[in-house]
Amino acid sequence: RHFWGWLNAVFNKVDYERIQAVGPDRAASEWLLRCGALVRYQGYQKWQQDYNGLPTGPLGKYKIEAINATDSCIMYRGFDYLDGLEHVTEIKLQKCIYIQDQCLQRLSETRNLQKSLLQLKIISCGNVTDKGIVALHKLTNLEYLYLSDLPGIREKETTCRILQQALPNLELELDLE
Repeated sequence: RHFWGWLNAVFNKVDYERIQAVGPDRAASEWLLRCGALVRYQGYQKWQQDYNGLPTGPLGKYKIEAINATDSCIMYRGFDYLDGLEHVTEIKLQKCIYIQDQCLQRLSETRNLQKSLLQLKIISCGNVTDKGIVALHKLTNLEYLYLSDLPGIREKETTCRILQQALPNLELELDLE
């Protein structure tokens, strides 16, 4: 188990020279696919899941619109890859064992995501607590938030009230015990 944690940390190490060389969308795509997540590009229906099948072509042609991180090993350490993404409208974090409050806080402080992110789903991420959910209040354009199977959420009513006050247009869907 320790070995896999170490390997996943290696997968999440940010290569700033790579971001400069190939652009934020390509570099983030490589990071996400390396970690087992899927990406969908603007103007395309198909999810990209094969690292070796990443589209080629002019740099900057493929803009990430959606991220599905189900069962992936993405962790806080790699979140700098998200900074340059300007077109991400939806993110799904499901069964992500390394996602914790710090990650959600970092997500909500990412300027480009504050502008572009419309839908967020957080499902079965056992290290997420009320603190992480409340931190999402900085995602000012968020229209839809789905929360399910999050045992770390202890103050459901208070957390929801804080979010709804901060984001009056947010549709909040809960499937929490």
